[in-house]
Amino acid sequence: MLSAWFPVRRASRLPIKEVVLGTVEEKRIPRRFIVVFGIVLFLISALLPQAASGKLLYLAGGVSLLGMIASTILLIPLITNLASVGLEHLYGLILKNEGKLAARNMKNNKSTAQNITLLFISISAVISISIVGNFVTTYISDVFKGAELQGFSDGQIKPEFVEQVKKMDGTEKVLPLYVFKNNTQGNGMTFSRLEATDNLEWYRSMLALHYTKNGMEKQSDAAFASERSIILSESCIKRMGVSIGETLIVSNKSGSNSYVIVGSFKSRATDVEAVIPSSYATLDFGKVDYGFLAYTAADPDAIMVQIRNLFGDTPNWSLTVQEFNTDALSTVGAFLQPMHSMTYFILLLATVGVINNLLIHYMQKRRVTAMYKSVGLSNRQTVKMTLIEGFTSGLIGATISICISYMEIQTIFRVAGPKISMIPELRAETFLVAGAMGILVTLLGSIVPIVKSRKMKLVEEIKFES
Repeated sequence: MLSAWFPVRRASRLPIKEVVLGTVEEKRIPRRFIVVFGIVLFLISALLPQAASGKLLYLAGGVSLLGMIASTILLIPLITNLASVGLEHLYGLILKNEGKLAARNMKNNKSTAQNITLLFISISAVISISIVGNFVTTYISDVFKGAELQGFSDGQIKPEFVEQVKKMDGTEKVLPLYVFKNNTQGNGMTFSRLEATDNLEWYRSMLALHYTKNGMEKQSDAAFASERSIILSESCIKRMGVSIGETLIVSNKSGSNSYVIVGSFKSRATDVEAVIPSSYATLDFGKVDYGFLAYTAADPDAIMVQIRNLFGDTPNWSLTVQEFNTDALSTVGAFLQPMHSMTYFILLLATVGVINNLLIHYMQKRRVTAMYKSVGLSNRQTVKMTLIEGFTSGLIGATISICISYMEIQTIFRVAGPKISMIPELRAETFLVAGAMGILVTLLGSIVPIVKSRKMKLVEEIKFES
């Protein structure tokens, strides 16, 4: 509806007298202004995420993505013309006159520019969907990468339960944790999850904790054994605005006390925000039952079967790491499948759009084509020229798409960087395959004008418009 409203609105403003006399002149924005505006917008969009930080980073990222897409669309006619000039000489040497003429036909050709724009949008979408989808899959499957635990249980766990697990044949390490979920505060700010352990070394290896500074490991181990101390996640420290060495008032309905911040950490295996010694969780907050248990064993599956039997009808969430990864991949795969299927639909729409543009271009230029044929241009030469134009426009669209998509993905993960601790793997084959598919789309679209030109009746077409 909106796309139909714009031409109707513009047509309604035309003076009737000028329409009747055929003297209507459409006001055009100067090409130089469009080019300068596009270049400035592109540069601003590329640099904006680098200059932003904090809460403004998300807004800057969104504006940057939209700006890069809009500026590229504005600059595509200029890029096409420059490529046409360069390729005219190259094709003249390699592909002779047909190649030279095909490159020249692309200059100031709106149909070619529209096809390249369509390919740019389509290929960029395919690349972004593929890379983001693959990253999500990798990120989920690597949650416990580097973590020693082989199984875990989340639920109400009695001390007697823990002792029974320790006595099971084949268990190696058993690490019970007290858990506080959204009911404990630090300086008045609620922890989403606080845990307490009696063995910080095992806790660190089990959940792959990485301290943010060298030497912090020994300092925190010593402090946990001798005083009320707490280690916080890196994101929690930023959220609370505190630093190492400061005192934090940890409190809930059961009590409160001062804890010294002795370290900060990052971990993908847990979403915990704070860790304190188990002895003080019992002394200060009256904790009796554990809320989480992690273990390693010679046969993790056999131990898990016994743990589930111990729980009986008690609500719990107990899985081996292998089971967790399998379930997570299955769930994420089901979620991402429609998105991956969308790439085929996008390419289909691109093919239809390219065919439509090429068909319109053929209808507009059929008299010129007929005149070329009347002076000796053969069907073979016509086919060759059409395929060269299709391949070249596809190559230009693919090149632009690959470059801009790379910048877009860098922007996306720069914005998401503070929330994730993993760098995406950008494989060249993902970009090249998507680019090749874009070139194939234009070559397939070229079949329609080729078939039409072979059936052309020269006398009728030359008389057309005369």
